[in-house]
Amino acid sequence: MHKEVSVEELAEGAIKTILRLIRFILIEAICEFLIYWVGRIFLLVVTLGNYPRGKQAEEHEGRIICTGIVVIILSIVLISIYV
Repeated sequence: MHKEVSVEELAEGAIKTILRLIRFILIEAICEFLIYWVGRIFLLVVTLGNYPRGKQAEEHEGRIICTGIVVIILSIVLISIYV
């Protein structure tokens, strides 16, 4: 009744799991560092250092990341238009 599993199938499953983990870590790193900090720096510049400060940065992390995404997309669009 039991299907025999070859070593190759086990190795393939392990490799896929490792690659998924690496992909997750890279995506998380991009979101957490690059997009978050682009959004935060942009908001600090636009609001002359008033937002986000201290606890606001933790509470509004989603808004900051959304701002970072918008800034990156608009930057790419503007560069592609004028270059």
